[in-house]
Amino acid sequence: MAKPQSGGGMNERGWLTDISHISEGHRVAVYYGYDEKGRLTGERQTVHHPQTEALLWQHETRHAYNAQGLANRCIPDSLPAVEWLTYGSGYLAGMKLGDTPLVEYTRDRLHRETLRSFGRYELTTAYTPAGQLQSQHLNSLLSDRDYTWNDNGELIRISSPRQTRSYSYSTTGRLTGVHTTAANLDIRIPYATDPAGNRLPDPELHPDSTLSMWPDNRIARDAHYLYRYDRHGRLTEKTDLIPEGVIRTDDERTHRYHYDSQHRLVHYTRTQYEEPLVESRYLYDPLGRRVAKRVWAA
Repeated sequence: MAKPQSGGGMNERGWLTDISHISEGHRVAVYYGYDEKGRLTGERQTVHHPQTEALLWQHETRHAYNAQGLANRCIPDSLPAVEWLTYGSGYLAGMKLGDTPLVEYTRDRLHRETLRSFGRYELTTAYTPAGQLQSQHLNSLLSDRDYTWNDNGELIRISSPRQTRSYSYSTTGRLTGVHTTAANLDIRIPYATDPAGNRLPDPELHPDSTLSMWPDNRIARDAHYLYRYDRHGRLTEKTDLIPEGVIRTDDERTHRYHYDSQHRLVHYTRTQYEEPLVESRYLYDPLGRRVAKRVWAA
């Protein structure tokens, strides 16, 4: 008898206690535990052998709550507890791993982050009157950032001690160019798009290109790769693009992608001159979360 593809169970209160499905031949299940108030207190994920149903892997995470009923503690298998401090209706104020503080937050009256303290660093954040990010200053000057916006709400400049990057846009709000300046550096990168917003060949690098739009709204090639898609629009093949007359022994690699009925990547291969280099397969739990990755390399 064939194994059912999916299933689940509930307790007498109607709370979901388990759910399972078949992922690449493996039974993958998730089990839930609750307290008397119906709050999730535990979650266990399992992966079973395709033929024998023997347990191959499991991971359990436990959860705890504060007096206000907000989640404030998570305990993964074989790891220290992760705890977080909140205020009000749940705004994050700090986190720690076991007994080690990780990060603390200071917020303004709108609950926006204004100061983040982690280790010996402090990150200060300021906002414009319109609520846009204005600056981020770390107590390491080389990491400071200042942001400038135009009247349309578009980011037009990011300035730092090392470099400045400016952005230009079309009347429809699409990015048309990036200008980066620094010591001994002045680079302009233009961006051209078709009516759907897909990138077109760089007009400066490819002045002879007559492409004005991508058929089927899918990019078939860029400066580095050739692309192929299936009828769902999913990328199925990506091959190194070798310029005519150029010989590169490490290129001409092809990446192939295979998906399940839920559009999740389950199988990947990389070949060179049709010889296999790498193969990997992926498993997912019933909620679509990846729980396993197996890799084979030549």
